[in-house]
Amino acid sequence: MQLDPTWEIGGNPHGGYLLRHLAASALDEEHPDPLAVSAHFLSPPKSGPVVVQATRLRTGRRVATTATQLSSTTGVHVAALVTASRVGDSDEPARFSRPPLEGLPAPEDCPRAPSEAPTNDFRVGHLDHVDVRWDPACLGWVMGKPSGQAEFRGWIRRDDQRDADLLDLLVFADSMAPTTYDVGIAGWAPTLELSVLLRARPAPGWLQIRQRTTLIAGGWLDEDCDIWDSTGRLVAQARQLAGYREA
Repeated sequence: MQLDPTWEIGGNPHGGYLLRHLAASALDEEHPDPLAVSAHFLSPPKSGPVVVQATRLRTGRRVATTATQLSSTTGVHVAALVTASRVGDSDEPARFSRPPLEGLPAPEDCPRAPSEAPTNDFRVGHLDHVDVRWDPACLGWVMGKPSGQAEFRGWIRRDDQRDADLLDLLVFADSMAPTTYDVGIAGWAPTLELSVLLRARPAPGWLQIRQRTTLIAGGWLDEDCDIWDSTGRLVAQARQLAGYREA
C-alpha cells in the first residue's frame, strides 16, 4: 500500500491513520469490526510504499485476534494487536457510563483547528481530513496562557462530513493536540504506545471528544481520550503513552 503524504505531521504520518490501516487488515466477514487495538510505534515510516502484514493468532466463536505490522525496506515501523468481532447496534441502555461533556459550546461556536501553523511552516496534515473544533475555554495556550489542567475538549467529525464509522474512531482518538501544550510545554510529543477500545458504532453527526492527562514526568506522559456520539453514548476510549521534548 501507499502512505498518503497529506496525512503527515511535520513529515511523519499520523498515528491514527496508520492504526486504521493496521486494524482494517485484521478484519474479515465473520469479524468485521475492531473491538480493541493496541499499537506500538517503533519508528516513523516515510510516505510512499509500505507493507502491511496480518497474522491470525486465534479465531474463536465471537472474537478473532490478529497480530499486524507495518513495515518498509528500512524495517518494522508499527506493530499492533487487533481484537475483532461484531459491534452490535442494540439500543439497550448501558448499565453504567460516564456522561458526555456539559457546557460545551455548539460546534459552530468553537474554532476549527488549522492544519497550517500561523507562525511557521509546520503542517498538521490530518487536520485537513479531520474537522476538530476546540472549546474556546481550552485555547489559553495559544495566547501563551496555558490553563495548567492538561485537558482539551471539543467536537470532531470527518472533514467530508460523512458519518463516522468504527475505523474513523481510531483516527479521531489520536487527533487532539498534545495535552503538554496546556502546561506550557510546546515541543514534539511522539507516541510510543496507543490503545483504543471501540464500544459502539457512532450515530450520525458531530462527536464530542475529551483528552486529558494524569501524569507528566520524566519525559513521558499519558493521554486518555473519550469520544461520545450525537446521542450521548460513549463510543470510543483510548490511552496512549507519549514522550515530550521541550521546544
